[in-house]
Amino acid sequence: MQRRGRDEGTPDALVGDADLFFFFLKGGRLQEEAALVVESAEKGTIALRTSSEVYDDAISAIRAEGTSIEVANGFVSDMSSIRHTALPMSAEIAEKALSLYGKYGGRRRLSYFDAFHVATAVRYDLPLLTSDRFILQNAAPFGVAVRDLADWGR
Repeated sequence: MQRRGRDEGTPDALVGDADLFFFFLKGGRLQEEAALVVESAEKGTIALRTSSEVYDDAISAIRAEGTSIEVANGFVSDMSSIRHTALPMSAEIAEKALSLYGKYGGRRRLSYFDAFHVATAVRYDLPLLTSDRFILQNAAPFGVAVRDLADWGR
C-alpha cells in the first residue's frame, strides 16, 4: 500500500507553503527547521512541491511591507534557487480554495493564499508542510494531511 505523498521509488513529497521560504530566506523562529527542509529537498530525500500561488503569496507579503518590486523580484529569484516544483493551478483547485476561503477565511483564520496551498495539497493528495496554527488545528475539516514545520527534524 502506498503512503500518502509517496510514489514507489520516489522520495516523500509534500507541499510547502510560503512560510517555509520566508523562514529559510529571511530568518525567524523556524529558520533552523526550514533549513533542514531545504537541505532534505536539495539532497533529494524529500520532493518539495508548492502551490503555483506561492510566488504571488510571497510577492504580496513583501510588497505589503512597502518594499520595492526589485526586492520582491530578488526574493522570488532566491526562492527559485531552492529545489522545488510548483504544481499547476486548475479550476478544481481554485474552486476548492474559494470554497475553503468562503467557509474559513478571515482575520486570524484561513488566508486567501493559504486556501490555495491547502487546496493544492488536497488535489495532489500530499501533506501540507506549514507553521500556520489555524491550518494545523483545522486539517481534518479541510481534508488535508499536515506536517508542522516546527516539528521538522524531531
